[in-house]
Amino acid sequence: MNLNLTATLILFGLFQSTIMIFLIIRNRNWKQTPNKLLIGLLLVVGISLVPTFLGNSGLLEKNDHLRFLPFNLVIFIFPLLYLYLKSLLSYSFRFDFKSFLHLILPLVFTVYYILIWIGSLTVSPEMKGVWILRYGYFEIQLLHNIILLLLLFSYTIMSYLQVRNYEAINISKEAGKYRTWMLTLLGLFFVGVLFELITTLLGKIYGYWKSSPVDDWLGFSLTMMVKIYNGVVLYIISLVGYLSYSNPKLKKQPVSKAVADEQVKSILHIMKAKKPFLSADFSLSTFAELMETTPSILSKLLNSYLDTSFNDFTNKYRIEEVKDKLRKGLHKSLTLEYIAEDSGFKSKTTFYRAFSKFSSQTPKEYIKQLEKEKKVS
Repeated sequence: MNLNLTATLILFGLFQSTIMIFLIIRNRNWKQTPNKLLIGLLLVVGISLVPTFLGNSGLLEKNDHLRFLPFNLVIFIFPLLYLYLKSLLSYSFRFDFKSFLHLILPLVFTVYYILIWIGSLTVSPEMKGVWILRYGYFEIQLLHNIILLLLLFSYTIMSYLQVRNYEAINISKEAGKYRTWMLTLLGLFFVGVLFELITTLLGKIYGYWKSSPVDDWLGFSLTMMVKIYNGVVLYIISLVGYLSYSNPKLKKQPVSKAVADEQVKSILHIMKAKKPFLSADFSLSTFAELMETTPSILSKLLNSYLDTSFNDFTNKYRIEEVKDKLRKGLHKSLTLEYIAEDSGFKSKTTFYRAFSKFSSQTPKEYIKQLEKEKKVS
């Protein structure tokens, strides 16, 4: 194995990301959606660098079965990045079927490449080139790169608008911190993937093992520089993501009066700014994770300092959300049940019971009251 400078730098990035994935699983709450998506990003970028490492280290030449390994997963980066940013910005975000649809196209290409690799294992080395032509390998590769280019620009725009909208709604230190991290991620990945496509295009024109005019002008291989750059990016996102943006495991700890006051302020701020109660799956345990405390401590804070239970506390916010939508006149175009569900209520019975409890009237009576007030004004 020949560990030249390029192979060494890429190996260092791979090693770093592997360590950080291990640390996230061991020391962080890896079951949370943002942490899972961060692990996914690290895996995709890391695996995509493996073929380059194999080629530069000489392992590819000595092991014919490593050719056509389905490790080019760059096409996953921007859909995963978009979902990762979304999960950081919205506590109610869940990786559901709708989220999974963002990964359908990348998965289709990956399945094709897996089948090609498995099929090539049964073909002699000198016939592999002829064999892959039979199954449209280069045509699919061209389509893959066109789709990747479209994903690059579309998801960059979608992600940027998502971050900008979040910042407009949340004028806080947290919003500023997230904005810097997210825009850095977008910029790093945009440059990396764009240059991946440029080097692929140059390879198609001048041949992958020949120096292009760009290489002659720069004085070094642009392709290898891009791979080194992506190795550095892998190092940065794994380190920064682990240290700052992956939520830690929760530990039981006593709460002092001063700390309790701060946590109560934080509870009220989060409920108002992030509105986690809009998720039907919002629970005491998920709220405790968001607060980085334990369910028992959170329950005591609500009981002792806000004189309420978790269910009442949550439903009160949901009722206020419903009322706000009714004041905007949404009941004229949407059903009351839909408005309730959109505000976090799972069942119609719970909604009507909570509305009567916190408003001392039924939803219909409240709507009639609003109409009377409009007529008077």
